[in-house]
Amino acid sequence: MTRRPLGRREPPGAAPGPGRTSWAAVAALLGAGVVAAAQIGGAAAALPVLTDSFGLGPGTAAWYLSTVSALGAAGGALLGWLGQGLGFGRQVRLGLAAIVAADLGGALADSLAGLMVARVGEGLGLVLVILAAPPLLAEVSAPGQRRLVAGTWGAYMPVGSGLAALLVPVAIGLVGWRGASVADGCVAAVALAVVARWVPSVGERRRPSSAGLLGALRSPTVVLIAAVFALYAAQYLAVVGLFPAALVADAGFSVADAGWVGALVFLVNAPANVLGAYLLHRGVPLRWVVAGGCAGMALAVWGVLDPGLPVGVRIAAAVAFSGVSGVVPAALFAGLAAVSGGTRSAGAAIGLVTQGSAVGQLLGPPLVVAVGAGLGSGAPQAAVLVGVSGLVATGASLLPRGPRAT
Repeated sequence: MTRRPLGRREPPGAAPGPGRTSWAAVAALLGAGVVAAAQIGGAAAALPVLTDSFGLGPGTAAWYLSTVSALGAAGGALLGWLGQGLGFGRQVRLGLAAIVAADLGGALADSLAGLMVARVGEGLGLVLVILAAPPLLAEVSAPGQRRLVAGTWGAYMPVGSGLAALLVPVAIGLVGWRGASVADGCVAAVALAVVARWVPSVGERRRPSSAGLLGALRSPTVVLIAAVFALYAAQYLAVVGLFPAALVADAGFSVADAGWVGALVFLVNAPANVLGAYLLHRGVPLRWVVAGGCAGMALAVWGVLDPGLPVGVRIAAAVAFSGVSGVVPAALFAGLAAVSGGTRSAGAAIGLVTQGSAVGQLLGPPLVVAVGAGLGSGAPQAAVLVGVSGLVATGASLLPRGPRAT
């Protein structure tokens, strides 16, 4: 009989053995992603109040919404590659800690500069979490369930953004926007404690190598997924992220009512993420899943952006737009897991895709605002976004079936 040496008991978050999935670790990582995504939805919900408090113009407000993506846009691939040496579990913890600090610091901001500094801190935390969680999910998942888990990860964005859009206006009404920022920091602290308990912090560290970084950059599939994700993220945040503020400005909604609608629009994206993951798991080709989502987005965006339509029709169109679009990120995440999961390029690959997504989030809202200012709101903006949907579908159809990244 072999006795286990004293002092070598495995922690609750230890990586599972071969063929097993650590569902506690999966749930904790999904929760961390939800908290990170709340930094996007919460900002969209609070934007009307912050606009009044700090005198933000339309352009400044759009850049504030997008600033959270600046770090990912600047160096996502490099940060993801370096994170593989830090350890993905440690990186998730560091990201959550950055969100806690930024939320608490943001509550003390008394100038636009201070507000933007806190926003950059939230962006740092968001990037660290979303870079580390997908490759770590691959490590704690059984091979047969890896694509399903990876596709489901895409739901972190709509769930986190939707819950924040739902709860932040309520919190602002009760304790003001500063109190809401403190509450968000407390939620992030709870998520940090859960991750520390259940997610492995040892055993997944790998020394970064130039071969790992180059493997991602040289993979046609990884590069094309990154480009497609950039286009998708640009149109999604441009439509959904700015919609609550549009309801306040165009339809006279209160901040709370606009937040409820924004929450619904964000949240309906989550079931479609799960559906997209399931379809990929059952063998439906990725290009078909993406094309179906893009077709629905191209039809619905006209109703979302037309200021002449009744507000009820615009809300219904926004719900349809967000709902049908959810299959796209699920398919792309699953495709990325298939080509890079478990390789030495995993960190750089998810970093490159995150960088593409962040660039899209950074430029999408200002682009739509600029088109509206230059050519008029409604049809010109919708035409641009329909073109983006076509590019997303085309890019997905061109994804090669080449070898895995190394």
